[in-house]
Amino acid sequence: MRMPARQWLLVAMVALLGACGGDSAKKENIEPPTPLTEFAPTAVVQKLWSASVGGGAAELGAGLVPAVGGGKVFFAGPGGDIVAHDVSSGRRLWAKKYESFSGGPGTNGSIVVAGTIEGALIAVDAETGLENWRARMSSEVISAPVVNGDTVVAIANDGRTHALKAGDGTQIWAVDRGVPLLSLRGNSAPILTSNSVIVAGANGTVTALALSDGRPLWEQRVGVGEGRTDLERMIDIDGRMVLLNGDLFVVGYESGAQALTADAGRILWQRDMSSVSGLAAGSDGVFVAAADGAVWALDRRSGGALWKNEVLLHRMLSVPVLMGDYVVVGDLEGYLHWFKRADGELAVRTRLGDSSFGDGLAVVDDTLYVQNRDGSVGAFRLRN
Repeated sequence: MRMPARQWLLVAMVALLGACGGDSAKKENIEPPTPLTEFAPTAVVQKLWSASVGGGAAELGAGLVPAVGGGKVFFAGPGGDIVAHDVSSGRRLWAKKYESFSGGPGTNGSIVVAGTIEGALIAVDAETGLENWRARMSSEVISAPVVNGDTVVAIANDGRTHALKAGDGTQIWAVDRGVPLLSLRGNSAPILTSNSVIVAGANGTVTALALSDGRPLWEQRVGVGEGRTDLERMIDIDGRMVLLNGDLFVVGYESGAQALTADAGRILWQRDMSSVSGLAAGSDGVFVAAADGAVWALDRRSGGALWKNEVLLHRMLSVPVLMGDYVVVGDLEGYLHWFKRADGELAVRTRLGDSSFGDGLAVVDDTLYVQNRDGSVGAFRLRN
């Protein structure tokens, strides 16, 4: 059974998948989102442009994210739209209609690849949006494929990792790692290095596979489920991982936050923490959006807490991203929040649409590109 990863507030009641809030939240004893309070902004954020690719991602549990390459930013929608915008002006360059997208897109600047709810992987030309090829996956794709040089890697929702040729979609190899009976609905996007593919599993493991043939190079368990029932023992790594200077940072639902060596999977440190959205990492720390809505900064070398901010408790936070001197998260009502990386102080917030963001935040250069679950997309920049 695969549960919608962003509906983590309902994990304790696996049969109930409705949205939280209002009378239902009280009835099911779910903590309501913390109300937003007024504050004096210490930064200025500018919305450069906004558009829409159609909503419905929340119902699919889709992992739809902006992809930037070749001066363009690409978005895919659950209604089958895939679009390209100019990164500077936001002008729509092309738009094509395909099938119901559920994962991606990913790009290398030449092709754009996205997965569908029906288990197809579709690659289109980055200049025109015309289809280059399509390949059949073992099941639906609900995380972003990664395109690196002449290789595309995508993870299907049944736990199988597929490597394909970027030129024509021919499968190079596939590795089946399976999924447990009970897990969150979602997959962490793979990380590609020069010779390996790093993937996280719904059983609390992280594995490095050889890029050439998929053979396992190392595997490390980063969480051990405890409890008497499958629900109590459930652990899952669905959030964004980060590879930085040879160290791999990962956090999962009830699996803890960990730092591993990317070459051998050796654990450098671990900290008791739970997250479904993942983390961001920079030279000054590791930043985690915890499952309860707290935003943490951890020391890169030790995992010790640098600061913690709880103003967004129970607001179903997105993956965090780093933007200059700030860490940015989105919440369930379409708000984007900038925290100072140095001390965790909330600096500024703005809004795009009225839905949650999931994985849909990406920073390239000094611009934040976002996509939320109602199909709103846009670009933001901080002003001096």
